[in-house]
Amino acid sequence: MSQALSGRRVLVTGVAGQLGGYLRPALEDAGATVLGVGREPGPGIDMVAELTERADVALVFWGARPHLVIHAAAWTDVDAAERDEAGARAANVDAARHVAQSARSCGAHLVAVSTDFVFSGTGGAPYAEDAPTDPVSAYGRTKRAGEEAVLAVDPSFAVARTAWLYGGPGKHFPRTVLSVLRTRGAMEVVADEAGSPTFAGDLAVALVALAATEAGGVFHLTNEGRATRYELAREVAALASLDPEMVRPTTTAAFLAKYPLPAKRPADSELRNVRAAALGVALRPWPEALAAYVPVLAAESGPGVGDRAPDARG
Repeated sequence: MSQALSGRRVLVTGVAGQLGGYLRPALEDAGATVLGVGREPGPGIDMVAELTERADVALVFWGARPHLVIHAAAWTDVDAAERDEAGARAANVDAARHVAQSARSCGAHLVAVSTDFVFSGTGGAPYAEDAPTDPVSAYGRTKRAGEEAVLAVDPSFAVARTAWLYGGPGKHFPRTVLSVLRTRGAMEVVADEAGSPTFAGDLAVALVALAATEAGGVFHLTNEGRATRYELAREVAALASLDPEMVRPTTTAAFLAKYPLPAKRPADSELRNVRAAALGVALRPWPEALAAYVPVLAAESGPGVGDRAPDARG
């Protein structure tokens, strides 16, 4: 990557999370000085703050004086948000507003990461950036309210929606698929839920490129294309040299009858990356990204890796 952010201080919230682990090297490759913010001290954490506390956020910004901010911290537990919507709102709305207010105060450009869950998925996919939002879960409602909070502070800030994120050391769909297939030999995966699988490493590079433009408004950043959960799971199996026939299709209704989940998911939330592409920011097709990632994951994880199963909905 070119040194598009040479000499820039970039503050990253959620730097210890799934996306944050890819953001730091992507930003450094672009020449930026990265200042990572987390809730508690740890590897990669340069500054500690509770983002739901406005005074904490203001203090961090006063010390960092960033030129750019990427707000990747969020409450991402979709089902837990149904049980504690107030907690999710504090993390996804209040924190986003505080970060936006402090960014504006110090003259920094902000890119806030959001989600396909702002759409219901019941019609209209693939969704462009200006499509009407209609979230069907507490998580989706709080993320949409967070978008609105950021843009209300400054319409020139950017909101970047992504979807079906995977990669990194934590729990994500391809890791779950490998774990279940290796330990159980077969799994059922819903074939009536579709979206845009996105590799977190690709998203990080795209976010850096988008941040460098300082363009504002809503953007969609996903790997190109659409897949069902079932199609994605079969592809993961094949790329890991496992038999794709071990993955069996099921319906959402049948899956939930066996494994009830509190939160409703969008049925088809494929995103169209229109506005970012016009700026020259585009991500490769999802099969290409997955093909590069899964063999590495399979080799690193090895056979028989334990994981919570059999959540085949994400």
